[in-house]
Amino acid sequence: MGVCFGLTDFAYWLMITDLGVARRCTGQGIGRRLMQEALRAAGGEQDIAVYLVANTKAVPFYEKLGMEKAEDVMQYNHVEWTKFEVTEGFPL
Repeated sequence: MGVCFGLTDFAYWLMITDLGVARRCTGQGIGRRLMQEALRAAGGEQDIAVYLVANTKAVPFYEKLGMEKAEDVMQYNHVEWTKFEVTEGFPL
């Protein structure tokens, strides 16, 4: 139904690298629960700062979670991103 990948030092920060929910399952709170569990596993809301790069269409979702656009993050990005989609099952 959904997937969430991230990196953390378990002390200060959590970098979400991927978050996706199957299209047929959106609107059911799965993305919210995945983010909550990732934050809990990393150390908790009071101790961990969360960072991610959001697709423009996903910004409203992250804002509903209380996230804000930041101006204080350095960036070096020369990557050509490949679009991906969470699907049911694995392709054979």
